[in-house]
This record gives sequence, C-alpha cells and structure tokens, in this order.
Amino acid sequence: MNKRHGDSAAIQPEASPLRVLHVGPGRGQRGGIASVLAELGAQRDRFQREAVTLSIFETHGFQSVKSLLCFLLLDVPGFLVALVKGVDLVHFHVSIRGSFYRKFGLYLLARLLGKRTIFHLHAGNFQHFWRNGGWLTRHAVSRFIRGADAAVAVSSAIAAELEVYRGNAHGLYVIGNTACHAEAMAGMALHESPCATGRDSSPYVAFVGRFTEGKGIGELLGATALLNSQGLKIQLRLAGAGDMERWSRAAHSYGVSDQVRFVGWLQGDEKLRFYRDAALFCMPSHFEAFGISTLEAMLMGRPVIGTQVGGFLDLVEEGVTGYLVRCGDIEALAERIRHLVQRPDIAHAMGQAAVSRAMSRYSVGAVVDQYVLCYRRVS
Repeated sequence: MNKRHGDSAAIQPEASPLRVLHVGPGRGQRGGIASVLAELGAQRDRFQREAVTLSIFETHGFQSVKSLLCFLLLDVPGFLVALVKGVDLVHFHVSIRGSFYRKFGLYLLARLLGKRTIFHLHAGNFQHFWRNGGWLTRHAVSRFIRGADAAVAVSSAIAAELEVYRGNAHGLYVIGNTACHAEAMAGMALHESPCATGRDSSPYVAFVGRFTEGKGIGELLGATALLNSQGLKIQLRLAGAGDMERWSRAAHSYGVSDQVRFVGWLQGDEKLRFYRDAALFCMPSHFEAFGISTLEAMLMGRPVIGTQVGGFLDLVEEGVTGYLVRCGDIEALAERIRHLVQRPDIAHAMGQAAVSRAMSRYSVGAVVDQYVLCYRRVS
C-alpha cells in the first residue's frame, strides 16, 4: 500500500521548482478546510525552501443564489486564469455537498488543460453523502477520486474509505493536519505543573466545534445530567458557532443549563487560553475526519475524551493520552469524564503524553515534509 504517515521527504536542494495551487473555501467561510488552508498558507516559506511554490485559490460557497453566481462568473474564470498563468499541480480540498460539486467542476477544467491533480478528502461523513447522492453523484465521486493522480486522507480511517472509492491504494497518502499557533505554545504545556490546570476555582470540561447534532453535543449534555444524578456536578463550556438557541434549550431540558456556558467562536490566544483553563477536552462526535480542535487541545496539554471513529483513532492513544468511547454511549462518556475530573493527577499525566504525541506526529515540519514527498511523487 502506498500510504505514508510520518515519512520525511528528503528533497535535495537541486529539486526542480514545483508550482502547486490549493483549491478550497475562502471568502470569509469558516470550518475545517478553511483552517487547513490557513495553516498551509502560513508555511509558504517552508515549502519554498523545498522548491515548492504554494498558492491558494479560494472559492465562493453555495449558500445563496448570489454566491452561486459569484462562483460561476468570478471563480471559474479566475481559476482558468490561474491555470494558464502557470500551475504544475492542482490540490483540491474536498468535503461534501457544495464543496464536492464546486471542486469537481474545477477538477474537470484542470484535467481538460492537462494539469496533474490531487483529491484531498476532509469529510468524516462522506460515505453518507455518497450513499444518498444518487447515481450522478456516485459517478462523479468515482470519476474524481479515480481520475486524480493522487488521493490524500487526513486520517487512516478516511484513507480506508478512499481506497474503496479509488479501487486500490496506489497514490494514496495519509497526511494529518497541523496547528502551528498551538504548536508554538506546546512547550509551556510540557512544563506545566499538575496544580496549574484551570484559572477558575472550578475547572471545566471544554468542547470546541460546530454546534451540530453530529458533534455529539446531545450526548455531552446527557452525560452531564447523568453525572448530576450520581452526585458529581461538572461545568461544561462550549466554544464554536451554530444553533446556540437550540442547544441552550436542550441544556435546559436536561436540567443542566446552570452548568453550561456557550462562549462563541474563539480564535488565536483566546482559544488557546480556553484549552489551557480546562480540566479536559471532550468531543463525542458521530464522525470526525481528523479533529483540529482535538490536536489543539493535545498541544495545550489536555487529555481528550472522544469517540471510536475517524481521526480520533489516529490522534488519541487509548488510556495514554485520553479515552475513546463508543459513539452514543452516554454512560461510558460520563464515566470517563468522572474519572479524569476526580483524578487530576491522571489527567495531567495524560495531557503531558498528549503534547508529546501531537508533536511527534503532527508538527508543522513533519507534515510539510509529507506534503512535499507526495508532490514530488505525483510530479
């Protein structure tokens, strides 16, 4: 199998110049892929040292008729101009629905002009999209993934899924994401004393992600209520964006509204402080392609409680850097939260192990090397 995880690309200084165009969301859009592109953009100098010139082409979304027209009238011509001006390799960052259809249309144009292409899957729920998309969508998926010169998955679980769509493992790579800002602060987490966790008198359980059903917020609220009935009252803080009103009502219906606080969308130092002040990080997702917030929490020295799906299986070492429970298992979720809240010594040891694991597998340098290796093999 031609998958790579953690390899170094020993590219010699005389390597021929390579121009790579990354295609993904932009124009103020938020989410996992936008974060990945921001991380890659911040590493242009590292890529340049490997003779790889990196540029990013941002597309409009399909949220409205106006944005659809902007895509057709601005993005498509702009993409063609970018290709004609000089690109050796087009790297498509793909999720589901509109993200897939936009990239597929641009992929056809890139192939028409003879450009080499990479399909990079970031969605943990892509199989559901494929299954319910109809014959035309399944045909497009097959043509896109099989026709690309290489396919990249953000985790081993996604790679196994891509191998099925692709028909084989040839040209298939596993390349995780990075969190450069958190990485720069990881040294502080490694030297943190066991009693330094949390600036509040009552450290909280932290969640960072979109406020959706698929992120397991219902199970997290249910586990909080279950712990209440067992005599343990925890504080829960949720950072992110989405239908806050819906989940505020849900917290009220579970009888835990006085323990739950929604802090909104956090960025930069504010988000890192949010991780550092927490007792632990918990995200009981139904699907998770990678888990950038999980990586950030690990780099900030926090143990993780996640589910036995997707990127968690790569990120979290069971019983060492955190715990993974079955998706939807509220009882197991509550028990793991209880264990780490009541044993801060174990939580601290797991947090320290989490920093080391994150740095060894997902440092910026290691991940850039994996990208460069992929590009050189494809070109």
